[in-house]
Amino acid sequence: MKIGVIKDPKQGEARVGMTPENVAILVAAGNTVLVDDGAGVGSGFTNEQYVAAGGEIVTTDAAWEAELIVKVKEPMESEYHYFKKGQIVWGFLHLAANKACSEEMMKKGMTAISGENIVIDGVQALLKPMSAIAGRRAVNLGQYYLEKQHGGAGILLPGIPGLESGTVVIFGGGNAAENAADNAVGLGCHVVILELNDARLEQLRARYSGKNVEIVKSTTEALEEKIKLADVFISTILIPGAKPPKLVKEAMVKSMKPGSVIIDIAIDQGGTVETIDHATTHADPVFEKFGVIHYAVPNMPGATPRTATIALAKGNISFLKEISEKGLLSALTESAELRSGVSILNGKVVSQALADSISAAYTELKEVL
Repeated sequence: MKIGVIKDPKQGEARVGMTPENVAILVAAGNTVLVDDGAGVGSGFTNEQYVAAGGEIVTTDAAWEAELIVKVKEPMESEYHYFKKGQIVWGFLHLAANKACSEEMMKKGMTAISGENIVIDGVQALLKPMSAIAGRRAVNLGQYYLEKQHGGAGILLPGIPGLESGTVVIFGGGNAAENAADNAVGLGCHVVILELNDARLEQLRARYSGKNVEIVKSTTEALEEKIKLADVFISTILIPGAKPPKLVKEAMVKSMKPGSVIIDIAIDQGGTVETIDHATTHADPVFEKFGVIHYAVPNMPGATPRTATIALAKGNISFLKEISEKGLLSALTESAELRSGVSILNGKVVSQALADSISAAYTELKEVL
């Protein structure tokens, strides 16, 4: 199989979908791997390393000729002209928030495998390390934008001896939230976590027992109350494969402290904050609305590409090898984990969550297989 490793054109995206080690594994399995010129440079991998692993350095146009396209993020409009019938695109695609890309893939009869939706033993395993990075970075970013020169309230989030630390309110209690909380606790902040699931609430209470962490059952009333206390508010709500509702209402944002900071980790899936009406970029990451700093960069782990690339490459290589050796349909038939990541198959939307999010016809995966 011909496999193309694409240099993502998204602003600030320096990750790459494969390490040289991954390339060596796929070449040893009999595949031809076409690496977009300079695709790995942002993550610290040179063209020479990919060549030594057996890959071929080619132009972007040539890399897109491959049967299996490996990206990090969803294709951008500038890439749609490369799409062709039967092509497979692999990456963190978040198609529920990208109707135009979904429709273009459907029109061309393509297959989209969304790595963020792949579930292994009940966990979104490929997304987990990216969520960890985003959660940890969110607290660091909150500290940064609280500084007066960035428009913030001028608060030192960890505080100093004799002065109280700031408050970090985290909406959602999953993996990203846990990593954000760990970082905030380590800094000495007061932390509030709002979580809906009762079993998860008990897990969080056990984890943070004895720490300066308040675990709260998530309700509209609790959110309205706690968001007012936040120096940094971090929304981590992600519904696999679907666009989430805007749970953080404009009135709630208006009630926040002047100069406080909102960070929506899941903005690439649409986000939950009503006052975030557009995604931002690493080059221009924030905007102010109602006196509150809003951070809405959809590829947060792209700022730490070396760490993120190595983590995502470890997660995707077994699936890429399986597809290349068995062919897509056989691999899907044999692997429930791989099936969980398929959003579009041969132009048909086979994810109910995606179909609902973009108002498209839904086809059961087994019917296409």
